[in-house]
Amino acid sequence: MKKSIATVSFLVMSSMILGVMPSLAFAGQSNANKGAKSEMKQSGKEAKNAGKSLGTNVKKGDVAKGGKEFGKSTGNSAKHAAKGTAKGTKKAAKTTANATEGAAKTTGNAAKTAGKATGNAAKKTGKTVKKAVTP
Repeated sequence: MKKSIATVSFLVMSSMILGVMPSLAFAGQSNANKGAKSEMKQSGKEAKNAGKSLGTNVKKGDVAKGGKEFGKSTGNSAKHAAKGTAKGTKKAAKTTANATEGAAKTTGNAAKTAGKATGNAAKKTGKTVKKAVTP
């Protein structure tokens, strides 16, 4: 009896842990850096940390550890710089496309209005000529 209670309680606890673990994994992945500016700023911070950690570890005599931390921080810095570049380029392309589309609509509307005005003027001219010619 005690063995079956222990087995059931173990199964319940393990299923609860497995149910909670995936949500904890996603909890740490917040997208705090929303824009290109903040990504670039984070890149600079990572580069600063890279140099500081290398200098500190070399000063203490641990060159290998310093190189390892420098490489990690430099990689993170490059990652953030690339994300910032991608976000900035995407936003610029979207803005350019919207401006081009707006200009095309305006030009199309102006041409349409000019076409109507020309058509109306031609009709008036035709009516005037017709009146003048008819006895």
